[in-house]
Amino acid sequence: MQRITFWHGFILIFLFLIVNTSNANEIKTIPPLDIILEKAHAYSVGKNNSIHKIEYLIKKHYYQIQYQEQKLEILKEVKDHFEKSISKAEEKYEEGEEDISQTDITKLKLGLAGTLNDVYGVETGLKISRISLSDILNNEYPINAELLKPNISPLKFKYVDYEEWILNNKVVSDEKKKNSFLHKAFLKVYEAKKKMQLAHKNRKMTRALLVSEVANYDFGIGNPADLFQVLIIYTRVLTGYYESIYKFNLSIAELDRDKNL
Repeated sequence: MQRITFWHGFILIFLFLIVNTSNANEIKTIPPLDIILEKAHAYSVGKNNSIHKIEYLIKKHYYQIQYQEQKLEILKEVKDHFEKSISKAEEKYEEGEEDISQTDITKLKLGLAGTLNDVYGVETGLKISRISLSDILNNEYPINAELLKPNISPLKFKYVDYEEWILNNKVVSDEKKKNSFLHKAFLKVYEAKKKMQLAHKNRKMTRALLVSEVANYDFGIGNPADLFQVLIIYTRVLTGYYESIYKFNLSIAELDRDKNL
């Protein structure tokens, strides 16, 4: 009976150590933005900053992380395409194929270098955004914690008329200066929305163009110069699309903040 008790105790201690070690190494995920904002009121107690300014900063850093994560994903995809195309071009050049020149290979290598430069910049920006969000949330989440909802998506904003927005948001102000200030902020949201919609259309066309050009190159009927141009266009358009969503969401966050100042 004593042996059974001893082994039971040993097993319980062993399992306890395993669970604790697992929990210690576990990285907490950052919950969706609406849940974080619910906690913002508690963080603002006793601080000089107003809750509206704190909410805006949380939104800003959260959107930055989402945008930079997706931009980094695009850049890494383009990096892989450049590396594969360089390898294939060098192989063809060594075999003496006339349609491949050293200039073609150099352009591809410069494209890869530019992409790597962008990757390093986004990685640094992502780390800074994570630190900023962690700081404003009282370091509740580690700086390498992943977002539970990592993909950035546009917020809903149905308004096209400033007066309609004023009425629906119950904004009351007799100050001419503030009304003018809010009107300008509203127009920036509307502008950002139109740019985002345009970027969305361009994104679809550019994606199809890349798939077609990569397939042609893989089958040996494309050329490095065309692929180089398509990869540059794809990078600019796709990262620009995610940036347009970020700017649109941020402009709404600025408008929400400003109406409460």
